[in-house]
Amino acid sequence: MFWPFCLSFLFASLLALSAFAIHLDVRIFQNDMGEASIIEVGQEAYLLIAVILFGLVAIKDESQRGFAVLVTGFFATIFIREMDGILDAIRHGIWKYPAWLVSVSAIGYSIFHLKTTTQPLVRFTSTPAFGMIVGGVFTLLVFSRIYGMNILWQAAMGEHLDPAIKAYIKTMAEEGVELLAYSLILFASAWYTLPCLFKRR
Repeated sequence: MFWPFCLSFLFASLLALSAFAIHLDVRIFQNDMGEASIIEVGQEAYLLIAVILFGLVAIKDESQRGFAVLVTGFFATIFIREMDGILDAIRHGIWKYPAWLVSVSAIGYSIFHLKTTTQPLVRFTSTPAFGMIVGGVFTLLVFSRIYGMNILWQAAMGEHLDPAIKAYIKTMAEEGVELLAYSLILFASAWYTLPCLFKRR
């Protein structure tokens, strides 16, 4: 009884922290939500932690190394994509090259180590964390993209609002949804990986 209550409290606290970050952004970065905004930094931090957690599982637990490498590569690829604003300062679109390298390497490793990939993956799909990660990924890749479509925001805000204000509101809403998605991914990643990292052998 105590453990589910703790999990619920931690999850609620993470969501509250994410919502509070949006409030801070509105107050600090009024009408200018760029790469240095609290929401953007929060997204990248949440995702980086998820990458590190699964990466540690890959290092520590040989029995599920292929699976952990595959998930690490997936989240690392998304992380690199999120860093495109910084990487574009080097060269526009350069993020694609490290993203391809990481994704191909992770997939290649998991294919050549199927025993430590398929069985742990099947076991992972039966855990509660799997459902939450899938929900987070679909929120990120499906809902936020449809929610952020210009046609919706043009219809919602009309033609008389200042274009800069329109862009800011749209960005805040879309990035806020993405932060929610990353909150789900972070919590589910910790939920699954921490017991793996601290279990006694």
